[in-house]
Amino acid sequence: MCIAVFRWAPESAEPLVLASNRDEFFERPTLPMHWWPGEHLLAGKDLRNDGTWLGATRSGRFALLTNVRDPSQQRVSPPSRGLLVRDFLCGNQSPQAFLDSLALNAAAFQGFNILCGTFGRNATEHALWFFNSTEASARRLPAGDYAISNATLDTSWPKVRRLKRSFVEALNDESIDRERRLIDLLNDNVQASDELLPATGIPIAMERALSAVFIRYAAEHGQPPNYGTRASTLVAVDGDGVRASEMTHTAERVAASRVQFEFSFDV
Repeated sequence: MCIAVFRWAPESAEPLVLASNRDEFFERPTLPMHWWPGEHLLAGKDLRNDGTWLGATRSGRFALLTNVRDPSQQRVSPPSRGLLVRDFLCGNQSPQAFLDSLALNAAAFQGFNILCGTFGRNATEHALWFFNSTEASARRLPAGDYAISNATLDTSWPKVRRLKRSFVEALNDESIDRERRLIDLLNDNVQASDELLPATGIPIAMERALSAVFIRYAAEHGQPPNYGTRASTLVAVDGDGVRASEMTHTAERVAASRVQFEFSFDV
């Protein structure tokens, strides 16, 4: 997953609203959002390493991961970062305890960000924590609007600023179809000008492609895209449970499938 925006409002009737795009190589085998065996965990699945990038459980747990593009954090044969999301969702540690433990071995992984949250029947049971592998420390997030991509939280990249601004406007406008508007925002393929691009250690052509919210990138000129946005996901959490929808995309930017879920917390 490469970009997400979210509103965290633990005292409200809707403590979390999130919109995100997952970017990945098209050849990497993946399952879209679905109920894992036992129908306790709702998430997509990376079939190469059996991890995931975003998920929620009936017991009120939520997690999301993005990678960090940082040449200094390249590792030889690192463990899969998607297993971190799976382990939190399938475990019973609090977000703080899980992330404090993760800090002890975060350096073994390629760079990453992870959000870990828990939800209950009332606001005192809601908590959302953030961890960045470079900082190697966890922090509980106060209420607010946030954006995260392939650097730390609210890094001032053009697409991060643009998506966050539009997301906040959409959530504050009660006259629009919110879901449709958020999907439109996730389909934004505008690229930043070269002077605004970050320097993350990848070729300039790829840096340009990755500066869009919705990505398509071909490693070889004239060939079909081999990397890009493969899933667009919306998640909303209220006091009773989760509403989630996900649209998957082909390399040709065709919507391959759309799934929707709604479930209550068993808490």
